[in-house]
Amino acid sequence: MQHFFSGFFQFGYVTRDLDSAIASYRARYGDMAFLINDPAPTDGVASPTKRLGLGFIDDVMIEIIQPDTTQKTIYDDVLPATVGPVHLHHFGFLIDDHDAMLERLDALGYAVPFHGKIEGFLDFSYADTRADLGHYSEFIRLDAAGRVFFDSVPRLTTR
Repeated sequence: MQHFFSGFFQFGYVTRDLDSAIASYRARYGDMAFLINDPAPTDGVASPTKRLGLGFIDDVMIEIIQPDTTQKTIYDDVLPATVGPVHLHHFGFLIDDHDAMLERLDALGYAVPFHGKIEGFLDFSYADTRADLGHYSEFIRLDAAGRVFFDSVPRLTTR
């Protein structure tokens, strides 16, 4: 069986304002490019994510999420009080079998409060690992289009 933490690839942060957070991040830690995404509603339902920025540093993705504050989301508990900073929300892991991971999370007693599928693109699940790890854990299985999209995310190479 694959180790629970195999496939680590992402630090997921939340912020009140994506543009301010990216500017602060770049000023403090160094310039890097971000792909900005404004998720569209799915089946007429607004995404809990208003905007997000994605960028790689070598093989590690930095994801900065601006949640939709007009709805209750799993991001609310760590949302910074002010505009500018980011707070850690989750670590992301790439997996090969989403259904097997859901079974494993259930067997371990982890709730999965947010999950979904974008047909032909990816499956994702957020496991509530906060009691044991202090953060959520996100598990993502990519289809071919998802891999192409991830390959299009800007990458800062430092090696």
